[in-house]
Amino acid sequence: MSTERPTGIADTLGHANLDNVIVVLSRTTEPMNIGATCRAMKTMGLKHLRLIDPINPKGRSARALAHGAEDILQNAVVVDDVIEAVSDSLVVTGTTARTRKLRKRALLTPSELGDQIADHSRSGKVVIMFGTERTGMTNDETDLCRYLSTVDTAPEQPSLNLAQAVMLFSWEIRQAMQRAESPSTAISGRQETNPTATARRPEMRVSHPHRSTKLPTQWELDNMYAHMAYAMREVGYSDQERLKFLTYLRQLHMRAGIVNWETHIYHILARKICKTLRVPKFTGLDEVPDLDELPDLDEDEPTPKD
Repeated sequence: MSTERPTGIADTLGHANLDNVIVVLSRTTEPMNIGATCRAMKTMGLKHLRLIDPINPKGRSARALAHGAEDILQNAVVVDDVIEAVSDSLVVTGTTARTRKLRKRALLTPSELGDQIADHSRSGKVVIMFGTERTGMTNDETDLCRYLSTVDTAPEQPSLNLAQAVMLFSWEIRQAMQRAESPSTAISGRQETNPTATARRPEMRVSHPHRSTKLPTQWELDNMYAHMAYAMREVGYSDQERLKFLTYLRQLHMRAGIVNWETHIYHILARKICKTLRVPKFTGLDEVPDLDELPDLDEDEPTPKD
């Protein structure tokens, strides 16, 4: 019988991958900022742009400012809402000029955010999101972000133009990618896991005795929270209570990290609550897999080890 341990995150990390970085602009009101963003992205090697409900995103003024980066503008994906924009990503990050009540002590510098993005890009898609020009990201958008960053600016002019902000963070991401792939971190041509990256990502230290370990996509996380919200409603939580509880739970997961098989624990809990109350099963978000296919936790199953 094989005693080989299932593959975990630390075993499957590849190279830092700039192609896994996705820039998201939310509700952009000035088409020229979209064009200038495309040029800033291409200058730093970024390729993928998604636009949430923009105004005239591919018109003449946007094309004029995208000089030399028309391909990025042409290939930009336009979506209706933030969930659609980030659903296939493993990690969502964001930029803000405002102090956030729950996150005010957790804001990263642009350089620190670049390192996090480079690190997570080894595993899959990572989003960096920029809010609308006048007010920045909404609270709902902020709640989706595992990491937030702000730029230390002069108090008399505290905010950057949108395209300027994209250029600054794109440069930091490019520098972080180069640091991540520097020869000092490679042995015999194979990228080694950076020990400081392990400290930044506690979920990398988690393994399961029977299942592979990977990061859930944002869509999988949203489905898990929706299932929890459904069960909480059935046991009497008000809408306000559910929102507060799940906001804090999301913040907890963003600090500590969560992996795919850990989301199953929440699904199983919510499913058993609904079964006990004899209420209809949660049908999930659009295209949700059958929750009956999720594995149950056997009482004699070994406890996951760090």
